[in-house]
Amino acid sequence: MTLPTSLRSHPDFTEADETEIAEVERHLFRRLRMLSDDSDLIVVSGMAAAGLVDSSVVTRLATGAERAGRPLDLVAHGIPAAEFSRFQQLWYHFKVPYARASLVWWYLFCLALGRDGDVSEALRRMTHWLGALGDDVKAALTRIGDVLDLPGDTVVVTDAEPRDLDALTTAVRLGAPFLAVADIPAAREAGRVVGRTVVTATPAAGSAREPVHPLWLGPVPALRDLPALARAAWRQLPEQERDELLATFERRISSIERVRLLVGETLLDNRGVVAEAAACRKEDVAEWPEQRLVLATLLWCWQEAGFVLQELNQSLLSFPALALFLLRKTREYAARLPDGGPAADLADGDLIALARHLGTLRTRVEKDYERCLHFDGSNWERREFLLPLSVYRRRQSIPESLCAHLHAELGVEPPGRTGALHEWDRFLELALEAGSSPTRVMQELAHWAANAQDLRVDLAIFTVPLGRKLDEPWTMEFTDLFCYTGFRYGFRPEDFGIAANRVVMYNVIAQRMRYNAVKKAQNYAPVMRFAPQGFNLPDIAVAEDANHGGHAAAGIRLACRLPITIAHHGTDWNGLADVRLNRATYSRENRFRPSDMIVGYRYTQWAKGIADATYRRGLGFDEKWSDKVKDLDI
Repeated sequence: MTLPTSLRSHPDFTEADETEIAEVERHLFRRLRMLSDDSDLIVVSGMAAAGLVDSSVVTRLATGAERAGRPLDLVAHGIPAAEFSRFQQLWYHFKVPYARASLVWWYLFCLALGRDGDVSEALRRMTHWLGALGDDVKAALTRIGDVLDLPGDTVVVTDAEPRDLDALTTAVRLGAPFLAVADIPAAREAGRVVGRTVVTATPAAGSAREPVHPLWLGPVPALRDLPALARAAWRQLPEQERDELLATFERRISSIERVRLLVGETLLDNRGVVAEAAACRKEDVAEWPEQRLVLATLLWCWQEAGFVLQELNQSLLSFPALALFLLRKTREYAARLPDGGPAADLADGDLIALARHLGTLRTRVEKDYERCLHFDGSNWERREFLLPLSVYRRRQSIPESLCAHLHAELGVEPPGRTGALHEWDRFLELALEAGSSPTRVMQELAHWAANAQDLRVDLAIFTVPLGRKLDEPWTMEFTDLFCYTGFRYGFRPEDFGIAANRVVMYNVIAQRMRYNAVKKAQNYAPVMRFAPQGFNLPDIAVAEDANHGGHAAAGIRLACRLPITIAHHGTDWNGLADVRLNRATYSRENRFRPSDMIVGYRYTQWAKGIADATYRRGLGFDEKWSDKVKDLDI
């Protein structure tokens, strides 16, 4: 097990830094906890709402031993296993990417799913119902029975829709409408005025309501007419502009990392999304099915806002879900700004305007925060989190143990300890005078990083341009990139179930690193030779080997990827260099954390310092490490 990195153990960080990053980590890991003790009851409640099990089953489960966390006995309760599995998956997708969801939405969705069994149609109905109930509480209570085609004399309400499981089970047992409200006493009074019995799960309902809505992070907007307004926005675009916009989506989707969007129960990858965008170009907007309309609108919002599209991987696409994603992220970003940013809401239902507003906030946030990602290679899910630049990019002093290591291996050590780029420039000069080379310096940095005591890893992979074609990096071939892997001392692949030896591991890793850099370089090309690969945000990843043959062969399981910006003749190039840290033992305790990224950032500055200094002198790195090797001799 690898102990968590303590920022306070480093002289360049403070207790306040550690406290701030600890809160980032807590918030991130809350959004990764997708399994909870109440999931089975929520799933069965959804099945009951859909008419697949009797509501008496929900009553027994809500009061029986299973509520205490014991395994659910499907046979004993007469619950069909195949349907349970289906609804279990649907509930999982409902919770992405926040690890929680509105139980009211879930109830409405399952109620709709019971009408004809089709997920796309159920999402369409849910969207319509939420829109129809988006007025004031009195109006909603008056019409909710007719809207849902349920008896409307009794209505169950909640002011804690992501967690009020008792309210959900009450609505299921009563076969009653279920409504989210902001103020339960006001809802009771409204019910009295319009002749409706308003029911809450407990007499004290509302007393434990969270001060800020845990899903919306602010006031809940009305969701009226979202599909109609989106369709109108598309129709208002001139035909040529609409066609060009859709063609842009096709190109962009082809260049980004794996997309896994759920349109109904159909999982669309990058090619599937491209096919849907192409279909939109062939049809009149009025003919677009609602699921295609929401997908196209999502892509338009992505174009305007610049968010990470894959944050919605594995989530069920709907207009309410898109509105939640945009408004929640807008509020998250605004909370990071000193002035809170300009107010944003969805009063007019204009999702595109909200996306543009989000793009403006994102640009402002990026001046003070590094946008980072958590990536799960088993399901392609991503979660964004923000690290303050003042902490993440803080210049870190050079450890004495590194200086001693460099002196022992190269005969010289850095002339200073501040970690400034000019000190690395001077160090390279000293190394050259001592008869060493840029390659040997970079290798020893990788060796030390693979064995650092304050950030334990098994592999440290340093990738930079070899030193040629830097004026036109889009012309680079795979052999124009230098890649070197430092292994932890005593690392034996067979101890981790890795069939490949170190040489094969190195070649598999290096081939992929060079491929990535060449693909990313095409973003700069006046005329692209092939489809580019998008630039990466810094990220930490789990289960990297789950769906990637190369990662499986090389034992890449837990990863930390830190991009480097290379400078050459006054031009900064992104995507050509990075440092990757890997751990070969998979366990929850061993996964990388945001604090590891902060400590690991020093490696990017060390590598950049040596690489930039190498290019300034017109030098390069050894050709051996730009292609497949037969040995790892240095």
